[in-house]
Amino acid sequence: MSLMLDALERRVLGVLMEKSLTQPEYYPMTANAIVAGCNQKNNRDPEMKLDEESVLQTLEALRARNLVTLVLPAPGARTQRYRHDVEAAFGWSRRQQAIMTELLLRGPQTPGELRSRCARMFEFESLDTLMTALNSLGKGEADPPLVAAMPREPGQSAVRYTHLLYPDDEAPPTAAAPADRPAPAIPRPSPSPAAQPVTADVSAALRQEIDALQEEMAELHEELAELRRRLDAVENKTAGL
Repeated sequence: MSLMLDALERRVLGVLMEKSLTQPEYYPMTANAIVAGCNQKNNRDPEMKLDEESVLQTLEALRARNLVTLVLPAPGARTQRYRHDVEAAFGWSRRQQAIMTELLLRGPQTPGELRSRCARMFEFESLDTLMTALNSLGKGEADPPLVAAMPREPGQSAVRYTHLLYPDDEAPPTAAAPADRPAPAIPRPSPSPAAQPVTADVSAALRQEIDALQEEMAELHEELAELRRRLDAVENKTAGL
């Protein structure tokens, strides 16, 4: 099986993996929920604006490669759902899935970034445990290797890791500066308590909550539409009696 994935395949597969680890109660996912997950602004790099047709085509491409399964609706229902099959295809453990999900959704990252961002999917006790999981996906333990360290960029001390699922004509993106090495702060007068700005952490948390609510709304919309269809069917059957 080819392990090369284009940008849309990486995003769709990453969204399915993310949802299975963070919100199993809303998994498997409907097509609408997958679209919402692909287009959310938080935990995504780059941001995308995909429509349902392109997502459905991508899901079919992943199905053809046995990476995604279509879950048929229950009797009387019409809403189809999708789930990933990476555990069966690759044998990835939960910790490996968390790392690959982050790399698929956000691209190259430092070990510190990965440990922090994976916490919503799998809690790594230390950087050592994260590095053990990274190494299990790298050269020498995985065949073929799925993760590799990138060359250290000039002036940067932190090493970033990337997945190796890019097609031959696409290279991992480079970043100007990793989050592990923030720029020096410029001293500024302390504002009054009433004028304190929203911090980056609070802003990111709010964006994540909004994105999660949008995905849940997409799921609820599908379920409501399905209930309406079933109610109409019951009413039509009753009227015919």
